[in-house]
Amino acid sequence: MVKKIVFIVTALTGMTAQADSSITLEPMVVEDVSPPGNGLMTPQDLPQARSVISQAAIEQKNTLNNAYQAMDMLPGVNTYSYDATGLFGGGLRMRGFNSDQIGVSIDGVPINDAGNFAVYPSELVDLENLEEISVTQGSSTMDAPMVGATGGSIGMTTSSPTDHSRFRVQQSYGAYNAYKTFLRADSGYLGDNRFKAFISVSKAEAEKWKGYGGADREHLDFKGVFNLAPGSSITGGLLYNEMLNNNLRTLTRQEIQTLGRDADFGGVPPQHLAGVNGSAQVEKAPSDLYYNLNLNPYRNYLATLKGRFQLLPNLHWDVDPYYSYGYGTGGNQLRTLAESNAANKLGGGIRDINQDGDTLDTVMVYSAGLTETQRPGVTTRLRSQIANHHLMVGYWFEYAHHRRSQPAVPFDNAGNSADPWLDNASVFLLRQNGTPYQGRDFLTLNTSQSFFGQDDISFLDDKLMLSLGLRYTQIQRDFTNFASEGGGTDYNIKATYARPLPSVGIRYQFTEAQQVFVSRAENFKAPPDSVFYGLINGSRLKPVNVAEEVSTNWDLGYRYTGKDLLFSGTVFYIDYRHRIASAFDPANNISTNYNVGDSITKGVELESAYRFLPSWSVYASLTYTDSRIGQNLQTAANTVEATAGKAFPDVPNWMSGAALQYQDGPWSANLSAKYTGQRYATLVNDESINGYTLVSFDAGYRLPSTGWFKDPSVRLNVYNLLNQDYLNLNAGSGSGFTPRALGTDGRAPNYYVGAPRSFSVMLSTDF
Repeated sequence: MVKKIVFIVTALTGMTAQADSSITLEPMVVEDVSPPGNGLMTPQDLPQARSVISQAAIEQKNTLNNAYQAMDMLPGVNTYSYDATGLFGGGLRMRGFNSDQIGVSIDGVPINDAGNFAVYPSELVDLENLEEISVTQGSSTMDAPMVGATGGSIGMTTSSPTDHSRFRVQQSYGAYNAYKTFLRADSGYLGDNRFKAFISVSKAEAEKWKGYGGADREHLDFKGVFNLAPGSSITGGLLYNEMLNNNLRTLTRQEIQTLGRDADFGGVPPQHLAGVNGSAQVEKAPSDLYYNLNLNPYRNYLATLKGRFQLLPNLHWDVDPYYSYGYGTGGNQLRTLAESNAANKLGGGIRDINQDGDTLDTVMVYSAGLTETQRPGVTTRLRSQIANHHLMVGYWFEYAHHRRSQPAVPFDNAGNSADPWLDNASVFLLRQNGTPYQGRDFLTLNTSQSFFGQDDISFLDDKLMLSLGLRYTQIQRDFTNFASEGGGTDYNIKATYARPLPSVGIRYQFTEAQQVFVSRAENFKAPPDSVFYGLINGSRLKPVNVAEEVSTNWDLGYRYTGKDLLFSGTVFYIDYRHRIASAFDPANNISTNYNVGDSITKGVELESAYRFLPSWSVYASLTYTDSRIGQNLQTAANTVEATAGKAFPDVPNWMSGAALQYQDGPWSANLSAKYTGQRYATLVNDESINGYTLVSFDAGYRLPSTGWFKDPSVRLNVYNLLNQDYLNLNAGSGSGFTPRALGTDGRAPNYYVGAPRSFSVMLSTDF
């Protein structure tokens, strides 16, 4: 949008204010031109493929949404949510890589899981406090604190406190009894412009769009900035999140046909059998399980400090310590557990669960994998400019204490467990020797570090830039398996994964508006700590035959940056080596995580924004991706799946997005459509998912300020406007894919059924 600001300047000559001694100048018009696209596209200058969404686009989204949903229009990005609100979580792939193969950070702090690198978007920052989301489709920034990024990086930057004090209140209501209350207080500058801060709290709830149960999320964000001197400051931040959600049931294609798309977990609590002393009661969980024993309780917090110090006019020192914590569980908690009292059982067996005086029964219990992680870390860097060299050197260090266990507690006939969070040891089910039952019991100590350096060299009055970077990244895993009912006896494994990661990029600005770039970057991902599970075989400890994944990413691109037109096009080629998947290991005669070979991914990404009238603009993106598996997959000693040359699952060949945008004064509107093409659901490509198009509509109006109310506004968001039926694959990274739809392992692909049309209304005002 183009804003015109008119200044009328009057100059007085002489010492008197007589009318004939004044000179009135012509009005001077200064145009404040914002880029077209209303925040969906931001001009870029780095020699690598990169897309940035600014606050102007983020604030148009439904305030209940998660960060993944804000990226849905970008090229190369395939994202989806389990429901319209985003409170229940979602998935993301980029150039065929899953989110656990992409480095994700908030304010420069890694948020991927310390063990398997997974990302859970509903745990992240409130959209209201996001300043921008940057997506680097094929590589990571040189100082990125990551050891699990083969497929690029996503960086989220929280907004700064405002310069002037304010108190903001937002209230959202939507379909399925969804609501969100958001409160934010900004202090404005205090103490001679030395300090400013904000704190926000939010509460959000929504019912599931199918079945029973819902989501309950409470969130807090804080950020404070203390200015020490020109060029030097300290910024502190805190993120706290707690949620207790019911899971949505995934379905196979056959279940969808027989049970319907709306099938979900059962609403009738499973009933325990009456205990009879001396008789074995054998309980079985119902086939549809039970919704209130299918939970995702999780709490996490992230504390950050950012020190920016100007040591010399051309020398800056950054130091960024952080600490993150996560605790919770997920999945299906309805399981059965057998009592026993025998010397050959761990701890003598499980004590009498149903209190009938014997240890002969198999009883339904509440039990799930529990994860607790503590992660302190720090990144420090020196930055300097010497002649035409922009230099950066630095170091990142992180220590992660990652504990995974699986206790069990009883539940009553009303379906209420004794402890949904599994954090009250006094109600844990015990063994005969008084120790708690554990379905798994692991501890992984991770020590990660990177040394990095980069030199951006400018030539020809900055028309030509050469970027040279090198990062040496290492992670040491110290894994201990403690004896448990599901994990054998005690053992310890230590492994180190390290790799030098060079990168080079060239950008040439051949006109004021046009530039080309080419880049090559090495990425790597350490294996998840699950490669150490179940390695004991009698008294023999089996070797770990899994190396780190490695990718080499090539980008060749062109950009045009004009007042009313932005365009970016990239051709990419990715050589992906040592892909980790679930395969048969002939050395150990077992199916496990294994390096199964290489794959090639290539494609084209296009992105453009055009303002064709002062208040009207369009945004469009187009992605073509071809991802092929290089080798056949061995699934047993004498069984091989014919995967060579097949398309990698869940990677659509075609994706496109388009948005028609209007913004004029207090009015704004956005009509968007995202097409996700057909993709395969299995490694041998014998089952596929149809393509689909989701249409959404957002509109807002800012009312005149009056009395206590400043900039009151109302916004309407409609999701899946045309009520499109669609499916999304329930799979993690490469190790989560099903080999074939009718495989000998009894597995079939599971799908999340897409949510139907829904809406929300948001009211907002400042005080």
